[in-house]
Amino acid sequence: MMSAELQNQEINVSDLLLYINCPRRVYFASRGFELFPEINTSRLERMILKELSLTYPEIVKGCSLNDDNLHKELEISLTRICTDLPLLFPRELSEVTRETFEEGKARARAKIPEIAANLLRAIEEYGKEPILAALTPIKTEPFLSSERLNLKGVPSKLVYFEGAQVPSILKPGSCPEQGVWASDRIHAAAFVLLLEAESGKEVPFAFVEYVSFGLLRRVVVRSSDRREVLKICREVEKIKAGFMPERKEEKFCKECNFLEQCTPSPSLMSKFL
Repeated sequence: MMSAELQNQEINVSDLLLYINCPRRVYFASRGFELFPEINTSRLERMILKELSLTYPEIVKGCSLNDDNLHKELEISLTRICTDLPLLFPRELSEVTRETFEEGKARARAKIPEIAANLLRAIEEYGKEPILAALTPIKTEPFLSSERLNLKGVPSKLVYFEGAQVPSILKPGSCPEQGVWASDRIHAAAFVLLLEAESGKEVPFAFVEYVSFGLLRRVVVRSSDRREVLKICREVEKIKAGFMPERKEEKFCKECNFLEQCTPSPSLMSKFL
């Protein structure tokens, strides 16, 4: 019989993203297995670029806007971030070697020309003030929660745009040519629902910021997106209460850090049921 603690676990928005990636990841993560492996150069690069994106408003507001100046200010900011990063994430970076850190830093720095070009293009197309409004947080990493939804989460930031508070999420991965990835749409929709629950006001859209490219995408959340969030929430509730999803072989399974636990061996699986 499942304990009341497992039956009544509140869902985090991050659980929804795990479910989209693979429902079994929700099962193992909810039972205390380590979600992330050790930090490698790719993850370090993403950490640096996310921190760099938080300095975009200060840079855009403060420098004369041409490609050379923007590039130079981003370089200065990245150097400062790399100095501060071990202070911001002491536990995560405690075992990272200098070689790994320098490689991650170099990979992040290589993205600066594209980031500068895309930011400048957006400012030229939409204007400096609208871009600043879309980038500048009124709250950074606010905690949002809804008892009715049985959902909680922390968006990267809230911004005030076109007369409304809207959530903005920072995504350090790849970027589609148009719009946003389907998983990012669900991510944004979940925070729209949470912000509406907290504020009591309709939230018309959200932003997804692809920080490795300096690209900002506006997402109008549809009824179908809201429906999908609610559907996934109910599936996650079942998994956290003890339901083991069916195992599906995917191309990324070999890189999953839950591979050992997920191997379909009756003697092994009996330990987790």
